Amino acid sequence: MNPMTNSKPLLLMCALLGAAHAFAGNFPQDYQAALRLYDTGKIAEANDAFTKLAVSGPTQQAKDAALVHAAYCEARLKHATGVEALVTRIKDRHLGVLCRMNLLTFDNKFADIVKLSKDEDIEQWPDVLAFDALFCRGTAFARTRDAGNAEKDFRAAIQHTISDYNKGQTYLKLGSFFGDADKADQRALDAFAEVYSLKPGLTVQCRAVIARAKLLAAQGKRDAAIAEFEHLKEVKTQPHWSMGQMGLAEVYETLGAKDQALACYKAVIASEKAPADLVASAKSKLNTTTKP
Repeated sequence: MNPMTNSKPLLLMCALLGAAHAFAGNFPQDYQAALRLYDTGKIAEANDAFTKLAVSGPTQQAKDAALVHAAYCEARLKHATGVEALVTRIKDRHLGVLCRMNLLTFDNKFADIVKLSKDEDIEQWPDVLAFDALFCRGTAFARTRDAGNAEKDFRAAIQHTISDYNKGQTYLKLGSFFGDADKADQRALDAFAEVYSLKPGLTVQCRAVIARAKLLAAQGKRDAAIAEFEHLKEVKTQPHWSMGQMGLAEVYETLGAKDQALACYKAVIASEKAPADLVASAKSKLNTTTKP
């Protein structure tokens, strides 16, 4: 959930821009247009737009928001000097720290994230910044094998957002963290199950069902693993139907049910409007599974 590669979780920026709205002129529309350039991979064009907005923004908060995304653009364009010049112009200290954390995430420098933020009392930050910072630092702690602090930050992050999408993503991260260390850890199953009480969107819901089912299958609990997919029985739309079938196939493979797994892969291949990447994956799995 790094905003450098996906600006979908825009609660932070929306809050910052909202404060400027009354004095904004065309700023909100121009900012959203720049984000669309960024999200569609037109990074150089987005960079130009954000750089201009960092000067023309009606308030310092608006300028800071533009500077953050301009810095992300510079990083993706591999302009290290430009990144630093932009970040140092951000006036809000907490936002500046968060920007640096996300930039380090982009380069997988998780130890540096911990070094930068370990003494920050992030739970006392403004709410519009706290979730992203806690999620980022929790991920860094997890990647540097600091289990206690990783769990602490992930659980704190959940308390600092009202978004079911954010909560769902964090429970997925928490469940994977526990499950990767020990597939028998009940805390992993519990974390994935928490997603079921939310409305985080079908993609997050599918991932939770599949992750929980895989853990149960790894524990040899066949009936319980298959039963998890009842949570997706009403899902008929793509790509989520195919996601569920691919997950079910993997669970069947783990359980040694080869014929059922093959049937799932064939169903994805035959499905109308199934995503090309999932069809390709299903064909590959089908070829591998049918080899003697």
